[in-house]
Amino acid sequence: MFNFLTPIFVLGIITLGIYKVFELLVCRQERRMIIEKMEGAALADYLKSLPAGRLNTVAPVGTVPGVLKAGCLLLGLGFGLLFGFILLNWCACDPSYEMRSAVYGGSVLCFGGLGLVVSFIVERSLARKDGKE
Repeated sequence: MFNFLTPIFVLGIITLGIYKVFELLVCRQERRMIIEKMEGAALADYLKSLPAGRLNTVAPVGTVPGVLKAGCLLLGLGFGLLFGFILLNWCACDPSYEMRSAVYGGSVLCFGGLGLVVSFIVERSLARKDGKE
């Protein structure tokens, strides 16, 4: 049904992979140049002055990563598909293709948006609990 999307996804994945390889090589070369230029205490001072996300990819303790947002979005999309399926099976009529696509599309968008709103509310409540706002 969605066979026309396969080449787009394959091209996107290949492009992302090539970009990440070049980014890795460039960052590694930059780090080596910085280490060669600096020695001892100057290097330690420079590394301390960098933002936390620049050195490691792990989020600092107390912050909510984007995993919560992605999880809530995917959960909302799943509930949207389930709701659309139940709604179409609950109806006594035999819906046309346009009706089915409208029900599935609308329910996925509504529940996906609801998942993002829930994610925003949870992030905000966690930020208030930590005293950031």
